[in-house]
Amino acid sequence: MTYAIVLSFDDDSSFPIKQVFKKFCEEKISSILYEINMKPHITLSIYESIDAQTAKDRLFLFCIENKPLKIQISSIGYFPSEESVLFLNPKATNELLNIQQKIFSLFKDFEAEISPITWVPHCTLGINLQKEAIAKAIDIIKEDILMTKEKPFYIQATTISLVKFERETLKIDYWIDYPLKG
Repeated sequence: MTYAIVLSFDDDSSFPIKQVFKKFCEEKISSILYEINMKPHITLSIYESIDAQTAKDRLFLFCIENKPLKIQISSIGYFPSEESVLFLNPKATNELLNIQQKIFSLFKDFEAEISPITWVPHCTLGINLQKEAIAKAIDIIKEDILMTKEKPFYIQATTISLVKFERETLKIDYWIDYPLKG
């Protein structure tokens, strides 16, 4: 099993992203995120092994002391890896970077797959995209998520979530939300 600690969004911020998931599925560009009803999020850290109760306790206390974040999406990005990932790229503000560093420090007694040095903040929109579908996917994103200098796209990150999942199938075993309150 794999565990992730993620920054989740409010319903208004999630809606246009879920619309992209749906259209990607309808157009046979990338269907898995829509089919498993994935919540839009930014992954803060990933662990192959973690004590779930310890994580739940720490996240509960962490969220009492930390407030929601307003995050500007600055661009559309692409990881040309084996998984071929298309994503929204958040502006890496000190506030966003500090949240990730705090989570990393809070869980330093567990071995993380990513560190603050190698972390690339992103909100995945599609995975396993065929090269021929990328241009169409970008057009769909531009239809549902307007990002201009005059009218930037913002997301409201309101929750830290603990997610237990199976990596190979992207099957989610559980997703526990902790509202940011600070």
